[in-house]
Amino acid sequence: MHRFILIGLRATGKSSVGRQIARLSGGTFLDLDDAVSAAAGSCSAHDAFISLGEPAFRTLEAAALADALRTALHTVIALGGGTPTAPGAVELLERARTDGWKVILLDAPDDVLAQRIRQSPGTRPSLTGAAPDQELAAIRERRWPLFERLADVTVATGTSHPSEIAQGIVSTIG
Repeated sequence: MHRFILIGLRATGKSSVGRQIARLSGGTFLDLDDAVSAAAGSCSAHDAFISLGEPAFRTLEAAALADALRTALHTVIALGGGTPTAPGAVELLERARTDGWKVILLDAPDDVLAQRIRQSPGTRPSLTGAAPDQELAAIRERRWPLFERLADVTVATGTSHPSEIAQGIVSTIG
């Protein structure tokens, strides 16, 4: 059975799809945002991001990723949207691939992601103060080359249900 790391922009379904992959494959799931929140003593990753500031938050995120990979207690890990930009995260993810983890890039059109963000403003508040469409476009432009470099495969999540997406991933890769 493969172990999976899910990466992608905000609202691509990393947590929802990750939970489904774990369920289908009989494995366990870790939402890295939850691990970061716990380490920061916050009730959410967003609160930790705000209270710590981005540099300290990213450092904590990289430490949580390193710990998750080192202990290997989970078979599916959903990263936060910016985790691959954290100091040392690229090296951790490249080493994980060498160790047999499959890095799956989830993607959906920006208009779909913006709609998802608008539907859950309390759990997905703006990181920059910009409207979701503008924020997503700017973040995609900065992060997409890195995401593509790290990913073993890219999976579209725009129109399918998380369980269907997970089934496709498990059937094809796992």
